[in-house]
Amino acid sequence: MPSRRDLVAALVACAESDEDGGRELEQLLTAYSSALAEALGITSAKLLPLCGMAVDARRNRVQELVRAAQVRRQSAAVTAALNLSVAAATMLTKLARWEGARVVLDPRIVLGRSLLADRSRCYVRFDAEDLAVVVVRREKLVEASKALKFPDTTCALEARGLRFTWRAGRGGLLLTNQDVEARHRDAVLHVVMPKPRPATPVAAAPPMRERTTSWAPDLFGELSIF
Repeated sequence: MPSRRDLVAALVACAESDEDGGRELEQLLTAYSSALAEALGITSAKLLPLCGMAVDARRNRVQELVRAAQVRRQSAAVTAALNLSVAAATMLTKLARWEGARVVLDPRIVLGRSLLADRSRCYVRFDAEDLAVVVVRREKLVEASKALKFPDTTCALEARGLRFTWRAGRGGLLLTNQDVEARHRDAVLHVVMPKPRPATPVAAAPPMRERTTSWAPDLFGELSIF
């Protein structure tokens, strides 16, 4: 079974050829119409009319279908990358641990592909309530992810920046706060970490007072009507 890319390339080639009167295109669609339709994100019914078109119209129609499929794939990839980054930011917030004047973060998430998946986000803003706001360029985190392969890498958000350490603290890297360029002000991934609140104790409900009643008067009252 040819790959999707090979099938689409074959479709384009057949659509542009008029040497065999469209027989090669017809054979391709007969054998692989379902796979081609899936690759282009359409139904097989939209491919069948190609065989009866003139070469120029057929070429234009195939180019139109291929471009539309590329746009859909790109849009789906952008959405998937955004969802990955947002999900990673949410997980990072849930796992954050407050230790005095800093917040300990999971370095695997900070330097992971998921948090950095959305290439349209030029900055990552780490915002710890009442503690620190540190904005780091995404490309700096990408560079750090390639360099910090140590198994004991740690990460913490401090007032001075995002600090990484390794080899029991013998190695260290501090990424300081960066100013967001005006043209990139909407290209920021926000990691918001609210400060944990102590649990509010739930007041116990006062015990219900038992109400003493006597069934006898009611019973005799009912009997008296006879």
